[in-house]
Amino acid sequence: MKPDWFIRVQVLNLISVLLAYVNDMVPFSNKLIEFFQKVWEESSGESLLQIQILIGLRNFVIALGYQSPICYNMLLPILEKGIDINSPDELNLLEDSILLWEAAISHAPSMVPQLLSYFPCLVEIMERSFDHLQVAVNIIEGYIILGGLEFLRTHASSIAKLLDLIVGNVNDKGLLSILPVIDILIQCYPAEVPPLINSTLQKLIIMCLTGGDDRDPSKTAVKASAAVILARILVMNTSYFAQLTSEPSLFLSLQNTGVQVEESVLLCLVDTWLDKVDNVSSIQKKTLGLALSIILTLRMPQVLDKLDQILSVCTSVIMGINDEVNEEESSSDTTGSSGGQFEAIPSKELRRRQIKFSDPVNQLSLESSVRENLQTCANIQGESFNSAISRMHPAAFAQLKQALKMP
Repeated sequence: MKPDWFIRVQVLNLISVLLAYVNDMVPFSNKLIEFFQKVWEESSGESLLQIQILIGLRNFVIALGYQSPICYNMLLPILEKGIDINSPDELNLLEDSILLWEAAISHAPSMVPQLLSYFPCLVEIMERSFDHLQVAVNIIEGYIILGGLEFLRTHASSIAKLLDLIVGNVNDKGLLSILPVIDILIQCYPAEVPPLINSTLQKLIIMCLTGGDDRDPSKTAVKASAAVILARILVMNTSYFAQLTSEPSLFLSLQNTGVQVEESVLLCLVDTWLDKVDNVSSIQKKTLGLALSIILTLRMPQVLDKLDQILSVCTSVIMGINDEVNEEESSSDTTGSSGGQFEAIPSKELRRRQIKFSDPVNQLSLESSVRENLQTCANIQGESFNSAISRMHPAAFAQLKQALKMP
């Protein structure tokens, strides 16, 4: 160990502390880049010193924010070495390297080829262990938000492998962290992604159709989140969803898991959607409502057995949406002043909000969907439809008419 090792660590600690308090790092960036480059080159074989360098670099990237690309020539080769599981120092440096990777992605104003090329390393890291799962999930989300369609096209096989690996092996806490990321991915690319992650989606179906969540809040949350993802696919890529739920490999997997499907998989999922609608957020309720309204158009007589429940849920969701719209309109005067301010370079959080705002589910009218699909159901089912409607409770039917603005 070099005699000045302790001094260098102390200097790095001091720099890390100062970075948190300096508002504008750019005037000092060149000197710090030179310092980090020099100390890294002289730290070969000293893993404890290298860990401190990685921590300092992470704080440097965070302090630079969206000006962080000015340090990429120094930063990215160090990062590449740290996330390589075949590196001799991997065991000691991996944790801090992954945290540095997360910071680099979160504070990048745009994707660059070097960062894009690193993504397969995440598959290798997760294949070894799930010790850094939450950070990995943040990195995946960052690549989706930052990399866009180029990321999807470049690393399609790695994305599919990684999601299947995580969903197939982690506990409920891990699932609750990765499922929202899968939902964002499908929302952004509803045509491309579902066929790509077919195996993962089959696992989500099995989760939805497996019991045992009645007394376990975490399992209930997992099943509800999985149910919403599947509902989204039905709404945004209906033809693929029909294919997914009728694949022989899915039936074999269900059978191996001990799940008995007496009717169709799709009708079994309807029961899950009806059951979990009270366990999800308002926008997720709308997604479930839209999926249930599509079920009305199936040429299956069993749909009428669930008609009362489907219409009851859809009515409740529509009326809830109307209440939220009224609340937003009444509070627009107090919130409107800040709504027009946008950052020059969108942050990851702002990009996430923009994706959420542009969700096609927000643009669809559940009221119109139910009204149109109810008419389609009547045309398909004929007199049986009239009999089913007549069995609805008068108060529930009155609420339905009110929600759909029917005379």
